[in-house]
Amino acid sequence: MVEIIIVIQPKKLAATKAKLIEVGFPAYTCQRAKGRGRKPRTYRLPDGSFGRTNLVNKRILNVMVPDSACDLVVQALLDANCTGTAGDGKIFICPVEKTYKVRTGTGEEG
Repeated sequence: MVEIIIVIQPKKLAATKAKLIEVGFPAYTCQRAKGRGRKPRTYRLPDGSFGRTNLVNKRILNVMVPDSACDLVVQALLDANCTGTAGDGKIFICPVEKTYKVRTGTGEEG
C-alpha cells in the first residue's frame, strides 16, 4: 500500500475529487495549507499595481491506495490538476508498512 500526498491549488479541489471518484478511490483526507515553491508569487491588486507574497493558499490531499493502483491514481491526479503553469502542485508517493483500524484495533499489512 502507498500513501499519495498531493499539494494542489484550491480551485482544483472539485476536479480532483471528481477524478478520484471516477477511478474508484473516493476516500481521502484534505487539509488547508499555505506554502510556496522556489519563487515568491507576484499578483495584481485591484488598483492595478503588483504585489508579492511568499505564501499562497494550497490544499493537501492524502490518499491511500494499493501498490497496483498507484499509477492509475497518479495519472488521474495529473489529469485533474495540470495546467502547465508554475504552481500546479506536487505529488509525493510514500510506502505504508501497516495500517490499523482504530475502532477494532485490527492491523493490516501495507
